[in-house]
Amino acid sequence: MDTSGIRTATPHAGAYRDDVKAELVRYLYRQAPGSMVALFIVAGILTYALWNIAPHEWLFGWLAALGAVGALRFAQIRSFFHRAPPKETIMRWAIASAMGSALVGAIWAVACFLFLDPKHPISLITITVILMGLSAGSIVNLASFLPSFWVVVGPSMGALIGILLWHGDTVSNTVALLAAVASIAYFVGARNVHRLLSDSLHLGFENLALRREAEDKTALLEATLENMRQGISLTDAHGRLRMWNSQFLDLLGMPGPSASEGATVETVLGRAQPPMVLGDAQRSEYRRDDGTVVEIAQNAMPDGGRVVTYTNITESKRREAALEAARRNAELANAAKTRFLAAASHDLRQPIHALGLLFATLADLVRDESTEPLLDQIDSAVDAIDSMLNSLLDISKLDAGVVRPDITPVDLDVLLQRLNNEHQPIAKVTGNRLRVRTVDATVLSDSAMLQRILANLVSNALRYTVDGRVLVGVRRRGLAIRIDVLDDGPGIPADALEDIFLEFQQLGNPERDRRKGLGLGLAIVKRLAGLLGHEVEVRSAVGRGSRFSITLPLSTEAQRTAKGIATTATIGAGLHGRRILVLDDDVSVLEAMRSLLERWGCEVIAASSPEEAEASLASAPGPIDMLIVDYRLRRNASGIETVERLHQLAGTRIPALVITGDTAPDRLREAQESGYPLLHKPVKSAQLRAAMQRLSVRTPPPQGA
Repeated sequence: MDTSGIRTATPHAGAYRDDVKAELVRYLYRQAPGSMVALFIVAGILTYALWNIAPHEWLFGWLAALGAVGALRFAQIRSFFHRAPPKETIMRWAIASAMGSALVGAIWAVACFLFLDPKHPISLITITVILMGLSAGSIVNLASFLPSFWVVVGPSMGALIGILLWHGDTVSNTVALLAAVASIAYFVGARNVHRLLSDSLHLGFENLALRREAEDKTALLEATLENMRQGISLTDAHGRLRMWNSQFLDLLGMPGPSASEGATVETVLGRAQPPMVLGDAQRSEYRRDDGTVVEIAQNAMPDGGRVVTYTNITESKRREAALEAARRNAELANAAKTRFLAAASHDLRQPIHALGLLFATLADLVRDESTEPLLDQIDSAVDAIDSMLNSLLDISKLDAGVVRPDITPVDLDVLLQRLNNEHQPIAKVTGNRLRVRTVDATVLSDSAMLQRILANLVSNALRYTVDGRVLVGVRRRGLAIRIDVLDDGPGIPADALEDIFLEFQQLGNPERDRRKGLGLGLAIVKRLAGLLGHEVEVRSAVGRGSRFSITLPLSTEAQRTAKGIATTATIGAGLHGRRILVLDDDVSVLEAMRSLLERWGCEVIAASSPEEAEASLASAPGPIDMLIVDYRLRRNASGIETVERLHQLAGTRIPALVITGDTAPDRLREAQESGYPLLHKPVKSAQLRAAMQRLSVRTPPPQGA
């Protein structure tokens, strides 16, 4: 396995200089005994050769001096090996050795002066050969510390060359020249040997350090592998195990002796319970019989081998399963909530729808000066209930995905003026001061959705601020516009800033005052802004107020949009004399609808079931001008399907208006996609009349709509 990524301390290039010097000195002392023995041998040869030429007393005196120097050197060598000095003090011993070598060099220089006589060939040959031999031998013995070499060879060869030149004859001069050339060669050779010894020792220390580093890395790697929570296995190109740790066996539930170096990994993995096949997948999972789950990750190596890691992911798998179960439960709870709201909304809308229609009929009959206040109060109560149910409907529409934004250039000046006009009366009722700063700018958005977002934000600010100020401001941010709604109300705690966008969340309404809404306004704001791609931001400080901001892009078009609102008075002709077939399974709604339509001059045919509607259509005295059909009928009958059957029976497309109290997302999508005009219960009389007048001049939807 490549361990280059494991860092250990590596000495720098000059870290071994002192070690090399110390080892060279030790080499010098190790060679010294042999060189001293050789020195005494050649001294004996010199004495034997010159016995008949030189005075005996000179020979004995010279030998005595050499013996004294030899004894001193042997004592010095013995002391060195006995003390084994450290590298910090070893250079002192090198200098001491050089001083001893200097005495040896001086002894041989004296021998030249005492015994060298070129007139006697035996003297010339013996001394010249001995000194040149000693100098050559000193290259090996003394080159480890060059000063020792210099003080031996320099004086002895210098004396030899000087005496020969002093005699001046041809033979002497020739030998002196040869000795000089040999001396130069000796010095060069000694320097080269010294360099070779130094380099060899340096490489030796480097190799030793590298070997120790490799051993440290191996030990570190082994310790790391054994202390890892993961299992590791390394195989060669033939699938044979080369290295593994104990966790490899433990995670696969195998006993220690199950693996051996050189065994194939397939054989080892076959002993797991259940047996495991590694395969070629880079990542895979293995489940043991006891339920433990192990994640396996493979990495190919350049030599064809593979490094495989084994990780116990049982706990993470359990957490994932728990999170998935929680997510499913949350989705089921959300779906149950949606179904409950849809059912509750539908069941509530039926009587409220009937109440609204009956109230409209009653108001026309009894309205006078004395009943006007009471009728206004009843109308206000019905409007409040209608507003709450419409908020639920808005959430359901957004959940159903039936709301589609119409992105066009929107004139902010017009929109903000409208916002100001609508909310100034509310501000006066709540005792607040509302200020809306307009701006001459055009943004890209859906005009109706943007107005709904801002209206919800302003209504929220006015609702929760008492005798305070609410400001709507606009700031340019490059190619974007940021609209701020600021108030000096009670503020929102930091830990509740995210919760306020959830359904039915109201921080300042513990008593559930219906005048403060249902807690759906900000939820609608968040979803509409997400649908439009606008960023919504909130900042607040408790006791200092809040700032809600929405950021939207500026339009690059110069024109502004301004949509006029057509009044019902100009759309279509009157409803007098129209023959209307009304289908609704709620008797109270059916009777209320009949009473209201008859007051408008319509001829009403009422039916409470699809079968009754078909029979009424077949027996009608003339053609039916319009169908008003409830979307959901008894026994899960569909009002839209009933309309299609009535069209087939009539042989023509009769203008149809669908009314629904459903808020379930799937039903809303189905109703929206039908192509028929759709009204949501409770329907106000003016809203119903306007829809009927528009439908009376509208081209019927195409076949299969």
